[in-house]
Amino acid sequence: MLSKAEKKRQHILKSGTAFVLEHDFHSLTLDAVASYAGISKGGLLYHFPNKDALLKGLADYIFEQYTQHFHDYAAKDPDEKGKWTRALVKVSKWDLDQNAKLNVGIMASSMLDPHITEGMAKGYQHMQKQVEQDRLDPVDASIIRLVIDGLYYSELLNMAPIDKDLREKVIERLLRMTK
Repeated sequence: MLSKAEKKRQHILKSGTAFVLEHDFHSLTLDAVASYAGISKGGLLYHFPNKDALLKGLADYIFEQYTQHFHDYAAKDPDEKGKWTRALVKVSKWDLDQNAKLNVGIMASSMLDPHITEGMAKGYQHMQKQVEQDRLDPVDASIIRLVIDGLYYSELLNMAPIDKDLREKVIERLLRMTK
């Protein structure tokens, strides 16, 4: 059971995520998140003493969700061969659909302060190991992972992102490659 303080921290993170997705990352301020969460700025500052701490908290929060979905997708997959790679494809699709605006901001912030995403980097390394040991051809598994990375980078950096219909077809092809 979560403590009262941890519940408030989770509420702030959920509110911060919702705020960015509803508005945009450039509108993210401590005042805006406190107001959106319905708490005082002092209450927010207790958990996140500055904007960098809030950004790191949001990055960790989003990646915790990503990781949980990754494990959930794999646990529900009845076919052991390729299940972790399929989970990576599915969770990446979910993340691109749900968190694109927030991911752009987190990636931009991490360019200035890599400590914001260091937890994500370690977690993603764990996922990569799962994919490498997924009983698929390691070259195919790596191609799938690199295509996922490419989808993220083209979308997040707005570098000729593909339209949603084509992205869906690419994801379906990646899933077929895992069978």
